[in-house]
This record gives sequence, C-alpha cells and structure tokens, in this order.
Amino acid sequence: MNRMAEKRKKLLIVSDAISGSSGLARIARDLSVRIHEHLGDVYDFATAGYGGCGSAKFGFQQYHLESVQSDWVLPSLPEIVNDFAGKEQCICLFIWDPSRLGWFSQPERLGGETLLKYPGLKEWLLKANIDRWIYAPVDASGPLDKLTFPLALTLMGFDRILAYGPFGEGVIRRTIGDQESDKRHLNWRPHGIDGDTFFPLDRTLCRRLFLKHTSAQSMFSMFKQKDTLPLADDEALISIIGTNQARKNWPLGLEVASILAQKHKVRLWLHTDELERYYSIPSLLVDYSLIGKEMITTGYLSDKVMAEGYSASDLVLGIAPEGFGYVHAEAMACGVPCITGSYAGGAVIVHPDMTVEPIGFYKEGAYSCLRPVYRAEDWVLKAERWLGRRAEPDPQYEWGRNWRAWEGYLREAAK
Repeated sequence: MNRMAEKRKKLLIVSDAISGSSGLARIARDLSVRIHEHLGDVYDFATAGYGGCGSAKFGFQQYHLESVQSDWVLPSLPEIVNDFAGKEQCICLFIWDPSRLGWFSQPERLGGETLLKYPGLKEWLLKANIDRWIYAPVDASGPLDKLTFPLALTLMGFDRILAYGPFGEGVIRRTIGDQESDKRHLNWRPHGIDGDTFFPLDRTLCRRLFLKHTSAQSMFSMFKQKDTLPLADDEALISIIGTNQARKNWPLGLEVASILAQKHKVRLWLHTDELERYYSIPSLLVDYSLIGKEMITTGYLSDKVMAEGYSASDLVLGIAPEGFGYVHAEAMACGVPCITGSYAGGAVIVHPDMTVEPIGFYKEGAYSCLRPVYRAEDWVLKAERWLGRRAEPDPQYEWGRNWRAWEGYLREAAK
C-alpha cells in the first residue's frame, strides 16, 4: 500500500476556487471531484483557488490564493507547492486563460517587469521541480486565425496542453505548429454537465412554477410598481443567460428578442450576475421596447432551478463566443434549442442549423481577439425556425459518458 502511495503523482489544479460560482470554478470543481473519486491510485491531489474560501465537503486539500492583482501573478504559489509536494515533483494544472500565465510558463523570457516585484518567485520558478500543464479556455483566434506571438510563447512554456474543444485545439495548433503541439500532447476534451440534473423536465409544470422557484422579477416589480406576471400558456419564453461582460453580446440578444416580440407573443428570462457593468441591461430593455416582457434573475441559482428554467423555455440565445459553452450544453440537454454563432466552441454543441454565420469580425484587446459581428435579422430567422420545436442533445457532453475519456487521458498523462 505504501509503495502504491509513493508512486502517485502530485497534481495541483490552479484555477478559480472550486467553492465559487464562476464558469472556471465549475470546470475545476467537476474535474477535481472526479479525479479525487476515481484516480486516487494515480494522483495525490489538491487545488489552489482564487475567489472562494473552499469547502470541507470535497474531502481533499484546497489552498486559498491571495487576492490576485491585475498582473495575475501568484506570489504564494511556491509556498503552496512546497507544502503540498515538498521535494517531490508536482504537476501544476492551470485552468486559466493563457494570457495570464506568461510569468509562470516562461519566467525568464516573459516575466519581465512583472517578476521584478517578486524576485523570490522568479528564482523558484526557474528551479522548481514542477510540470506545467494547462487546460486552456480559448474562445477566440487572432491575426491570421492564430493567437498572437506573446500567447504562442506562453503556450510553448507548458509541458502539456489540453483545449476545451476542436475550435480551441485548432487555434492552438495553428499558433505553435504541429511539431510543438505534438511535443505538448495537444488534444481536446470537453468538460461535461450533470445528466442527472440537466434533462428535459415537464415544460408545463416548470412554467407554472417558474416565478416561485427562480424568484424572477420584472423591472416594474423591482421598483415595487407592479407584480411580475406569470407566464401565459401562449407566450414563447426566450432565455438569455450570461455574465455582464464585453464578449457577451447583450445588445444583440435583446435586439433579436425585440424583433421576435413584434411578430410573436414573447416573454424574456434574463439571468446574469450584474445588471449594470459592461452593459446597462435595464437601459437596453428600455431602448428595445422590452420593458414589461422581462423576467430577471441575478446571482446564484442552483443547477436544479436552472434546469427547470431551461425546461420552461422555448428558445435560448447563446450570445457569446465560448471556449466550451455551458449554456449551450445545458439548454440542449434539457431539450431546448439554442441559437448561437458559428464561431468558437459553443457552435459544435448545438445542431448545425442553430448556428448563425457572422458578417464580419473586429479585433478586441491587447491580443487582437477576433470577435464576430452578426445581423440580428439572421438570428431571428434561425429562432423562428426553431420556435415550437425541441432539441436532441449530444450525449458526449454528459459527465457519465465524458468522464471515461478524461480518465483515460489523465491515466496516460501520469505515465
């Protein structure tokens, strides 16, 4: 038994804290729980998480990452790795955007002024007995359909690279080339959803209980002016679910809903984290003449309630380019069509006829990420084609099937 324990690899997942509610937290949590449960003979396992306090219910060590600054450097990483692995070799698997990790993957080449503030960290990174792995959430390409040069250098500082889907793998392969990709065992594995929670529920019942279970409110009810009306039998429920950030195209989604509302009796379910941040969602509702048709939820809803919300819906609008696409996969698992763009990871999850071709692209941010531009009318055509129909999910995104591929990958990687 002791000999078996000595052979186990030390594996530390570094990401958002698994007790958190972000998409990265969910990915890290789902993988961590399954690694702990199924791969205890291969890995001695822990996590290091940002933005949450951890939870005793998971049964394995969770380290807390200090408040992360804008440079995303983790000064406490040596302390965490030394406590967890001592002098043994440690695999550090990052589930983070590679744009945050040049200091880690290539400290000598890309650390620059960033690591001048942390001389002890740089010295440790250059000598540490660690393997560098990344599960890279690539949701866009850049110039010439590749990632920019700094990101190429960052990726080539990793020993093993895994993408979320074929889109991400293709972008990375074009960026660093076949030889460098093969050297790092580049592949893709989608993370999954819980098929015991996300499956088609009784639509009539879910609609009847929608307000009670979600506590959704209209803008009028938020200001104590009118009660939120329950869903009527003849109303089509259009749902938009996403955080309020730049790449989530809320203006597009609400424009599509506005056009549909001119032709159909429509209600909207909007689920987000903040109403006022990158976009002013209340202002957009006014601008698109949707006040009175909206039901809004913010913050945390349990997976069970989310599954009920999807099942009550007639259509979901996947408004963002995604590395994976939780909303797309969850909606489809609940039998609900999801209209989305043909660009990035979410497009492979839905039926091909649910995707919309962009009319162009613009470049965003320091890494010139290509972001698609769409005509709302093209989304409306797809939406009308799928209103009143149900969807057939792809079972490969359900953890019950998906984990077998993950387990094989992780066992092979440990050799």
